[in-house]
Amino acid sequence: MANFAERLDLALTKRGFTGAQVASALTEAGIPITRAYVSQLRTGKQTNPTLQVLRALASCLQVSVGWLVGDDYLESGSAEDLQLRAANVGLSASGLSESSLVVLRGVVELARRAEGLPEEPEQTSDIPEAVAPLSDPQRRALGKRLHGLRVSAQLSVEQVETALGRGAAAIPAIEEGRLAPAPITVERLLTLYGVSVPPIREYVLSLARGEREAAWYDAQSVPVWLGTGYALEQRATVIRTYHNQFVPPLLQTEEYARAAITVAGPATLGQQTVEEALAIVLARQEAVPRDNGVVLWSVIDESVLIRSIVGQHVQLRQLDVLIEHAKRPNVSLHVVPMEDPVYVPRTGPFTLWRFAEAFEPDIACAHGVVSDTLVTDSVAVEAFHQAFTKLSVTTTTRDETFEMLNQHRERLSRSLGK
Repeated sequence: MANFAERLDLALTKRGFTGAQVASALTEAGIPITRAYVSQLRTGKQTNPTLQVLRALASCLQVSVGWLVGDDYLESGSAEDLQLRAANVGLSASGLSESSLVVLRGVVELARRAEGLPEEPEQTSDIPEAVAPLSDPQRRALGKRLHGLRVSAQLSVEQVETALGRGAAAIPAIEEGRLAPAPITVERLLTLYGVSVPPIREYVLSLARGEREAAWYDAQSVPVWLGTGYALEQRATVIRTYHNQFVPPLLQTEEYARAAITVAGPATLGQQTVEEALAIVLARQEAVPRDNGVVLWSVIDESVLIRSIVGQHVQLRQLDVLIEHAKRPNVSLHVVPMEDPVYVPRTGPFTLWRFAEAFEPDIACAHGVVSDTLVTDSVAVEAFHQAFTKLSVTTTTRDETFEMLNQHRERLSRSLGK
């Protein structure tokens, strides 16, 4: 097993950290150590750091615990607990005589063969490439999101720290954006906060792993379920959506959007006021440019064109905008007629997202009264697909859509005396 002190010295040197900087970072994370103690670990004068200190050092230096103690064959991530136990065995061997170490090595080799594990590979002291540290906006966005989830779970800082283990994570520093938690810590926090829906977990973890920049929908004022939906929408190549009450938000004018939010209530977007909710709708529209190649396939009920939630002038402008959208090559707009519809699904509004990656399955979203429900079960998603397919083949054709939109436009124009 490679020398722990040598690995620590190499990591400090390659990452450009001083002992004082590491001591300060760990102390801020809730694991108080001194610069002198780091120096003693680095020179081999101290050889028995606690697992908490070992975990914190590895996280700070962006290496695995196994690499730090010399076990290159150990995996990181989901096998962290086994990794820590193995590391503890390695540290416990410090100070043994050469003959005892030979015996211990033989026992380890027998155990590996008994469990069908490969022979231990040749050790290497090359330090792994560091993951780019999170930027200030990423840390702040992640911290605010984790803070909101903790509050929603009705857990205090003390309860979280007790559940994770004292010193495992400095919750205040994380939530304030002063400290970037390791992704494995975020995994544990999400589980503790009761976040089980895979897309929501991945939405938060993608930020924790630094895989994306902080976006407008990462704001603390945007509910996590809504932010997840907008993040999925940003990555989608095909958006299929059905609305039986209002014009789809992506196709709304600002005046119509304000009226729709007023009627439905701003709480449907997790906001206190209409203007706050309207700002989210407008930001969403801006984030999905008109000509970015995304296909928008929208089906609406004819009642949407008749329902009066705004003044006739605003309604007329909304119809004009729908006609403009329907002319776009990447927009397919269809209408379920009020008279003799062939098929009307027994559901409220819903959306389906398809992504560019062949391995990534479609995700459905049922737009509810209080929040949206993200659906990933393949059978349930297929049911939404079948409903949308039925709608698509039984509604108006492209030409019929233009005809119906113009009919309603003429009706409003006559009413206004135009």
